[in-house]
Amino acid sequence: MAASYPAVAAEYPWELKKDEDGIRVDVRKVEGSSILEYKGTVIVNAGLESAVRLFEEEGRMPEWFHQCSEARLIKASTPEDKVLYFAISMPWPVQDRDLVFRRVRSKDPTTGTVEYRTSSLSEVYPEQDSKVRMPYLKGLWRFTPLADGRTEMYYQQHSEVGGHIPAWLVNKLAVNIPFHSLSRFRELLSKARG
Repeated sequence: MAASYPAVAAEYPWELKKDEDGIRVDVRKVEGSSILEYKGTVIVNAGLESAVRLFEEEGRMPEWFHQCSEARLIKASTPEDKVLYFAISMPWPVQDRDLVFRRVRSKDPTTGTVEYRTSSLSEVYPEQDSKVRMPYLKGLWRFTPLADGRTEMYYQQHSEVGGHIPAWLVNKLAVNIPFHSLSRFRELLSKARG
């Protein structure tokens, strides 16, 4: 399934959609898809270790990821290579979505930057009766340590949501998901420090 989507969408430029409260969100078109790709960035007042620790607490994702109703680890081949289940609540009358994806962690030994690459793996976990399985996801989370002890978070993703849902509704989420997710993640980190 993933082979039918391009790996890169470099031919389309990014367009700034929101720059508010220290969070920037850009979107761009992807060849062959009616769904926009998005990216978001924020600087959090926490060190790399704290940010990565919270990110890797999969069960806490509903606390910060926008519209996430459930998240759990399915299996971990290694601490760096995990398979996760993730469910998203959609506004009525749209049916809720879910997703199974692989998340692979890497670290740049020179800069200390930690990256997580995500890709859908729908066939490894049974579809749930009450949800539509998302057939495609490709994403990147990047945590870059800054000289002042803070961390820059970068989140980029493109997905296909499956089923029958208007592209305009999904594309509205292309701004809301990264903006609200990064905002809540930053809040949780601040509370942990306080």
